[in-house]
Amino acid sequence: MAEYGYGYTRKECIDIASDYAVQLGKRTKDNPLSLKWIYGFLKRWPELKVLKPRALDHARAKMASRETISNFYHNLKETLTKYEMTDKPHLIYNIDEKGVTVNHKPPFIVAGADYCPSSVTSGKGQTITII
Repeated sequence: MAEYGYGYTRKECIDIASDYAVQLGKRTKDNPLSLKWIYGFLKRWPELKVLKPRALDHARAKMASRETISNFYHNLKETLTKYEMTDKPHLIYNIDEKGVTVNHKPPFIVAGADYCPSSVTSGKGQTITII
């Protein structure tokens, strides 16, 4: 997800993995995985690293590159094909959403070691979402 601009924080990775472990019957809801688990997971997967996303203004400039826009439309086409929506434009809705925070400070995210993340995050402060 980091490659698409939405990286997961350590806590989000733990929550996703805990939910999966509950689904598999390996854990109970009241016994989630811990930070110790995520550090062990990252040791087992050296191609993943916890990285700090670049500042928002640099991220916006980078997201406007020809390569990034081309990748977006390639991923969009794959997704529309996967869900058989290429011939159903009436089922596609566009919602313009804006999250406003008082102080934007993106958290560290888990991403590929060779990827320099640019992240769209809510930060630690209060977020107001406008649709």
